[in-house]
Amino acid sequence: MKGIIDAHKAEYGVEPEVVVEVPQVTTLLGAFSEFCSGYALMSTNTQGLRVAVSRRSDSQVHAFNSTKKERKKFQLIGIKPRREDWWCTPVKSICQVLQASELSVPGFDLTIKGQSAVADAPSITAAITAGLLMALDSLCGYHLEINSLMRLAYNSNRFSDSYKSRLRDLITIFSSEPGKMLRFDLESYECTPFEYPFTTGSSVRSWFIDCSLPADELAEEVSLFRAEAKEAFARLKEIAPKGIKLRNLPRKEIIQSSLSEDWKRLVSFVIEDSAFADKGYEGLLSGDARQVGKLLSSEQHNLSHLAGLTSPEVDWLVKRGSESDSVLGVTEIGVGITGTLVAFIENGKEGLFQEKLEEYERIFGFKPVMREYIPSGSIRIIPKGEDA
Repeated sequence: MKGIIDAHKAEYGVEPEVVVEVPQVTTLLGAFSEFCSGYALMSTNTQGLRVAVSRRSDSQVHAFNSTKKERKKFQLIGIKPRREDWWCTPVKSICQVLQASELSVPGFDLTIKGQSAVADAPSITAAITAGLLMALDSLCGYHLEINSLMRLAYNSNRFSDSYKSRLRDLITIFSSEPGKMLRFDLESYECTPFEYPFTTGSSVRSWFIDCSLPADELAEEVSLFRAEAKEAFARLKEIAPKGIKLRNLPRKEIIQSSLSEDWKRLVSFVIEDSAFADKGYEGLLSGDARQVGKLLSSEQHNLSHLAGLTSPEVDWLVKRGSESDSVLGVTEIGVGITGTLVAFIENGKEGLFQEKLEEYERIFGFKPVMREYIPSGSIRIIPKGEDA
């Protein structure tokens, strides 16, 4: 907590009145499955965003992205979106949705800090809107229930064309429990919590590997992929056999369809992404690490060969990991930042993978970070005096 307090005080000359911790959303499998209304396995982790606010004496908002070292400011009267707002877009959107709900918004100073401060547009939007709403609720005494905060966060999407949050990300931020994952059915948005089996005491443990690639590595490719997926599935919905859910569409139907070859690969990837999440749920419930590991490896193969959403650095690390019998599976996962891997490794054997990380640093010049993945909890206000 000291980092965000020091950053806020250095920027504005006062300590923040409220500090909120927004956990990072993690999609283990099913990161792209919304296009076929499929399945997703999600949780939070201890990385993410810290949001700090303090009142101003005027009607301005000053926003400081401490991680990016960027500053923005605007007046609360007559808020207008601008292309150069970037990460400040969700700040403006929250102010607008609160004003539209006839809730008074004072001028305030805002500081954000953490991995999610440099994430892709959907992830940074979810993190900022959730964190800022909770901070302003506490600062201004709105006394809003969690469901109201979630609704306002999602409704703020209408004020932006590009910086929009995903409902499943917001649900994950507001409702996650320590040590548990969420299984989403994105057709009904039914959300089922369940215990994550691979913790410190288990025979297999899961690890994040942050490849430390530039923040915008592959970001444009992912954005273009999502835009293509939206078009491809709109077309597929028109030509698919009646009565078959897109997430259950047989591969034969995709191959024989009139879609272009590029769209066939894209559609196949998304539908299999959903299927892997569904099968992964069964594997996690039974604690079958080898089954889940195989699904992770299959997901990485598809990311490379069907979606083209990978890089030489990531491919190298995945290949080195797959060469070890102690690594049951490794893939790139969705945390809003490209180049983050998850690896299932036999307990006590993680040192073998760490040796590969040292070689990776010598070859590519990026210093990777390895940390254990155990699902964390939901968004929270950090009590004063807590050093976190």
